[in-house]
Amino acid sequence: MRNRAIAVATCASAVLALGACGQKLQDAGPSATAGAEPANLLYWGKWAKGTPQANLFESVIADYTKQTGVKIDVQWLAQGQEQQVKNAVATGAGPDFFDTAIDHTAEFRTAGVLGDMGPIFRTKIPGESGTIEEVLPKSVLKAISDDKGYGFVPHSVFSIGLWYDSAKYPDFAPQSFDELLEIAKKEKASGRAPIALDGSVNAYNSFWIHQMLLSTAGPGILLKLAEDPAAWDLPEVKRAAKALESLVKAELFEPDYMATKFPAAQNAWAGGKHSFILNGSWLGSETASLRAAAVKPRIIAFPPVDPAKGSVATVGALGWGVNAKSKNQKAVADFLAFAMQKKYIDRIGTDAANIPSRIDSPAPVELQQLQASIRDAEQVTLDGDGVSTVKPKWLADVFLPLDDKFVAGKLSAEEFLAEGKAKTAAMNG
Repeated sequence: MRNRAIAVATCASAVLALGACGQKLQDAGPSATAGAEPANLLYWGKWAKGTPQANLFESVIADYTKQTGVKIDVQWLAQGQEQQVKNAVATGAGPDFFDTAIDHTAEFRTAGVLGDMGPIFRTKIPGESGTIEEVLPKSVLKAISDDKGYGFVPHSVFSIGLWYDSAKYPDFAPQSFDELLEIAKKEKASGRAPIALDGSVNAYNSFWIHQMLLSTAGPGILLKLAEDPAAWDLPEVKRAAKALESLVKAELFEPDYMATKFPAAQNAWAGGKHSFILNGSWLGSETASLRAAAVKPRIIAFPPVDPAKGSVATVGALGWGVNAKSKNQKAVADFLAFAMQKKYIDRIGTDAANIPSRIDSPAPVELQQLQASIRDAEQVTLDGDGVSTVKPKWLADVFLPLDDKFVAGKLSAEEFLAEGKAKTAAMNG
């Protein structure tokens, strides 16, 4: 089996763990002592009411209340929920637990919202033999961790990979980027634009170079490029740039891809006009209503530029954070263990069409190849190596604009590398 590296992907920005100290949570055990009234809990959620996730979590809460008598007041706050959590916790109030994701761990640490989640992860899941920690893949445990430990209890995993039409390519399994390139070139020769790209979205453009860099130079390479101008001269970086240049020169994206109005390209892919698109694991469900009947979407980890170094899968996670200042730590641990039962996490796949966090909960069929890549991964890093947090100005002013020009074919690989080195040096002084 080849070694695999995971890049932790987030929907908006990547995050690095910051050095804020969390608060120690009390040991998680039974939620109430003998003879005591069960503690009622407050949950602040971000899902819109009526969505599959909101419906699922409301049903879990109803089952829990029926079995334990513990009432959980759920409030769906939608956008801006993170700031509301931080503001409330700062005043000594706020929810007992709340929705969160990898890209918010650092800000919650800094604000003192999160504490030591270890006791919660060691809580036994009712009706099962294992704890929360024991039912999660090691790769996911790494992904949700920083130097203070686990950041939250994950229920869903998301990722970035290469979507393809399995109806057209039933045995699609390129072992390298070069193999993918040849497949795409053959399709172009038949008169079809093989790859869809919403080129007006700079994050989608950057998926390409980041996947290639992770394959050739490994996790942490974008952070090196942001911090050290000399990193732009590394042969592994040049190899990735040359690979992307070969893709751009082959003209395999749809016509006028840099001028598409999102989500035109992904919708065209769903409609069967293109066979491939590099995007998130959420794309299948996001475009399901537009999917042509003949299209059978599947997603795999991006084929590596350097097969000797292994393929690269990307992973992120969504889940529940716990207020370190909550006086109901034991009750929260009890509920989260209840919610992590297989029968509920399975529904992340069946009801929400996402990748469940548990190692034994199957993803929808179109996501199962990617789920296997995540499950078997041995290394983790952040999407973009965390530069959006530690080097946001470099990302916005240097890397993304240069990458847009590179993907558009306005820069050669040599020009991309030379300008990246020069602009990085100028910014770093």
